Amino acid sequence: MDLRQLRYFLVVADELSFTRAARRLNISQPPLSQQIQQLEAQLGTKLLNRTSRRVELTAAGAELQTQARAILAQTEQARQQVRFIGAGRSGKIDIGATGAILRGGLAELLADYRRGMPDVRTTIHEQAPALQVKAVIEYRTDISFNRSVASQEELASALAWREEVWVILPKGHRLARRSVVPLAELRDDDHVMLHPDSSEFARGLQTACVDAGFLPRISQQVVDSQSIPSLIAAGFGVSLVPASTAKFTSNDVIFRPVKPVIVADVYMVYRRNEPSQAVLEFVRWAQAEMAKRVGGPGG
Repeated sequence: MDLRQLRYFLVVADELSFTRAARRLNISQPPLSQQIQQLEAQLGTKLLNRTSRRVELTAAGAELQTQARAILAQTEQARQQVRFIGAGRSGKIDIGATGAILRGGLAELLADYRRGMPDVRTTIHEQAPALQVKAVIEYRTDISFNRSVASQEELASALAWREEVWVILPKGHRLARRSVVPLAELRDDDHVMLHPDSSEFARGLQTACVDAGFLPRISQQVVDSQSIPSLIAAGFGVSLVPASTAKFTSNDVIFRPVKPVIVADVYMVYRRNEPSQAVLEFVRWAQAEMAKRVGGPGG
């Protein structure tokens, strides 16, 4: 019993006429009759009662009609599912991100993706950047949204969006009236810093201060920049943060660009030999989508 025989049988069962069924299938009547006879022989039972004037389903034929519809529907569903998976339109993607990146633009990006790809399930894992990279390498997640390019040979990086570092100041700070703050003029302030062990980006912020001629005097260290504004508002000093942090901050603090410019670009880090077509298609889609948004979420 093959799928073609089942399709032929269903048409005959629907039409209750070999002549009409052959016309609908665009074949001649003798090979159609032959296929039905072979099907009956394989099943060892009569499916149709034929006379010169009419065709009727036997009890076995009526049961096969129901079962055949279910079999063919399930076959079509499997075919569609396999095709969708092969095209990256179905499956599952695990994504690592910090809360700051999630709130700074990733959540909106993923919402757009889910509307266009409802058959791909995306799961967010909120993690420190270094843990995100480790999770991708160990196949526990698929993509890390990270402010550092991957250095590991087995990983690839693709730009998601561009962003700059700004300084966050308490209201009343001596530099609050500046439109752009020279980094060197923050040498005498206490600094709330991202913990250097959390990411390459965090270490890069410290290096930028050293390049500007000072070693920052650290008052507090945190893992995620979304916790920094409340510390600045409470009087713990100043801080260098991604510009998108201003999107989820109250009016208790002030944000200003710094010079020289420090980049806080966000990258998608994923396995270089990624087996999942859904992951690869997501990376391509995200790059194209973000290219439409001038400056990205933090711009």
